[in-house]
Amino acid sequence: MSFGGYPIVLTGEIATMSDTHGSSVVGFASAIPENYFRDWVARRFFSIRSDKSGRVLRAPYGLAKVEAALLAHGYTRNDVIIADPYKLDKVIGPNTRIVGIYVMDPLGLSYGSGILYWILKLADLPYRGLPYIAKSFLQVINHPAIKRHRNHIKIVIGGPAGWQIIDTGRQGELGIDVVYEGEFEEDGPHLFDKIMKGEPVPGRVVAHRPVPIDVVPTIVTPSIGGMVEVTRGCGRGCQFCTPTLSGMIRSFPFEGHIDKEIKLNIEVGGFKEITLHSEEFFRYGARGIEPNPDKVLDLTVKAYKLVKSYGDDYEITTDFTTAAVVKYAPKMVKEVSEYMNEGGTWHFIEMGIETGSPRLLRLLMQVRHCHTSLSSTRTLLRKPLEYSMIITGWLLAR
Repeated sequence: MSFGGYPIVLTGEIATMSDTHGSSVVGFASAIPENYFRDWVARRFFSIRSDKSGRVLRAPYGLAKVEAALLAHGYTRNDVIIADPYKLDKVIGPNTRIVGIYVMDPLGLSYGSGILYWILKLADLPYRGLPYIAKSFLQVINHPAIKRHRNHIKIVIGGPAGWQIIDTGRQGELGIDVVYEGEFEEDGPHLFDKIMKGEPVPGRVVAHRPVPIDVVPTIVTPSIGGMVEVTRGCGRGCQFCTPTLSGMIRSFPFEGHIDKEIKLNIEVGGFKEITLHSEEFFRYGARGIEPNPDKVLDLTVKAYKLVKSYGDDYEITTDFTTAAVVKYAPKMVKEVSEYMNEGGTWHFIEMGIETGSPRLLRLLMQVRHCHTSLSSTRTLLRKPLEYSMIITGWLLAR
């Protein structure tokens, strides 16, 4: 690609685009305020793997899905690039029409940044400036290459934290043309078509519905952390949670979808650990709130056999679940742990502390979900902290 630039440049906050030297846990350091990170230290800590042209070798999973959707829609890799934010000079030029920026915490308002703020305050340590992840967002959006070509570029913000831009009312101040909320695969490519044609577009776009599973293409750029999406949505309806936008939980098929992304992350991405990503892994294959243990175990076994076909040192893990589902099907959790904690290895799984309070559920969950949530919670979740500890024990202390 000549210096004319790519028509569509996809990138993200520097901290989000980094694989933090292969450790996703280390990525939480992005919540540390900028007074603890000199720029030269941050550049080494949040390094990004990319080729000479500026195309990243690994991308945040959500951004890889945006690229895949655009390619499936008819754009080519000469039209679209997932770019290293350190190398925007190499990819933005007179031909560039869209810069899409994927955000996880652009203004430093996430729970991670908030928790670290109070930890430092309680420890009587100085907190100055922004969390580094927010600073790294501003470094991207104010990049000289974007400013130089601003008269013919539309800046589109998307990702889990687009709400921060909307809720703070800072969209105009930051010079953001469009904030896109919700799943990208159906409405997103058509929005990009309009921008490419020079047609007017609204400042805020909300996807009109959760995308059907058969519309979602597989990624073509390996994902940071070897992440492979196995479900979307949740269905519990908590008003404070972004996955609520994706509706009821939907599960991707193993053959032709999950297996393709596992192979890509191993063969191209070079990963030896595959993360089966879900908002609630133990509800894979479920049609409602209650889990389907047979489907979960079938997925686990198939993924395990596939990664092990590459060598004994290849592993699978997952990321999220809830205490309620663990209480409902403890045998299922134990059986899955046999494959994810093989040989005494330890893998962490994230979960929040849930409530059994009808009052809080009525406040925080949509009315149409209240009956199911209240009835299941009364029977499944009388001691939420205790059950959080149970799953931690099963998955970590084998």
